[in-house]
Amino acid sequence: MSTQVDIDDKLNELETSLAATKAQLRDLATMGAVITSIHEINAVLSVVMDMAIRLADGEVGLIMLEEDQQLKVKVGWGVNERFIRSLTYQDGMDIPSYCFKNRQTVILNDLGIKHDSGLTIESIICLPIQTADKCHGVLMIINKAGETNYSEEDKECLEMFLNFVAVAIDNSILIKDKLKQQKIDQEMAIARQIQETILPQDINSIFGAEIGAIYFPAREVGGDFYDILKLDDERFMVIVGDVSNKGVPAALVMSAASGIISSLLTTNPEMAVSELVEHLNNLLAREIIKDREMFVTLFFGKFDLGNSRLTYCNAGHIPGLFWDAETKEVLELAEGGPIVGQFDGIAFKQVERHLGSGDSLFLFTDGLTEATDVGNNLFGRERVERIFAEEVGLPPKEFCLKVKERVDCFTEGSSEETRDDFTILQVRVK
Repeated sequence: MSTQVDIDDKLNELETSLAATKAQLRDLATMGAVITSIHEINAVLSVVMDMAIRLADGEVGLIMLEEDQQLKVKVGWGVNERFIRSLTYQDGMDIPSYCFKNRQTVILNDLGIKHDSGLTIESIICLPIQTADKCHGVLMIINKAGETNYSEEDKECLEMFLNFVAVAIDNSILIKDKLKQQKIDQEMAIARQIQETILPQDINSIFGAEIGAIYFPAREVGGDFYDILKLDDERFMVIVGDVSNKGVPAALVMSAASGIISSLLTTNPEMAVSELVEHLNNLLAREIIKDREMFVTLFFGKFDLGNSRLTYCNAGHIPGLFWDAETKEVLELAEGGPIVGQFDGIAFKQVERHLGSGDSLFLFTDGLTEATDVGNNLFGRERVERIFAEEVGLPPKEFCLKVKERVDCFTEGSSEETRDDFTILQVRVK
């Protein structure tokens, strides 16, 4: 009779244990569904801390995540990082660091550690928050209610729970990265629209001169721009510039610079080139760029075909190249002044030179000279000068395409990360 009673008691215990296990699994599934539905990392961690304390029947605890290759406290309930870091475990490491590095759960019982705050630590459980590929951080809970110890059952339950947590963290990171990329893509689209609006869509040759200009965009939208402004039947101005930034900020500064130049020349087409640059510099420095760490480099070339004169000012830009058809020489046009937009009140100078039939001006941005090959060698200025001298007889539009062809051959096989956008512009006097 007693044997039957013992069997019945054991069956009742097993049924009770099975029912408790089923209830716990249901709770874990519910918790997992709640956690994985939250996509904001800080909200996830707050919920996780609350659920973990209740699951383990713990008193206080914290969650630490890896950030900049260090474990940092993200949620702390009743305990601070300084105290946790004082709990040395093995290999000279504190408990969270050991757990994180070795991806192993640490259970310590019957400790009897007295803390200055009055907290007595009897038991600790510290678990890694991990997936198969990555350990995100650790969960640490101190003291089990009722002065009991943490068990293997607590470990298994919390590890199952943290599987959901790791997935939730992965999801929040993926969503954050996706939103960040969407923001970048939107900004790039806006920058492209601004740039497309500013850059001349159709360049018609001016009587007495041929003009070719092309902008070659890289993966990101940079700050390159160019313009050709007709002043009258015999005079026109060419401008090539580069803003020291990318994306929307560069596009906006580029737009502002282009608008200021057009406005100044529309109001006063007789304005000297140096005066034009000084006005632009002051407006950008005072009103547009101000204290931002941005600047603009520009090359201005004013053609007066009636008087056979080229007046130029190089404002911190890569010096333009000039082909003297009479002497068959490539000359460097470097004079002018510093960068534009950083120093209010700077004086710029302009330089004049004679124009003859067949003379040619070649302007470009630094994306051309800084293009790199598979060996990380720069395309360089010498190659640019050599191409100019060799191909100067081509019509300007064909010349621009030839330059792009040479650059493409040079950079073949190199990473897109090393490529920058570049602009090239050529004017040839007929």
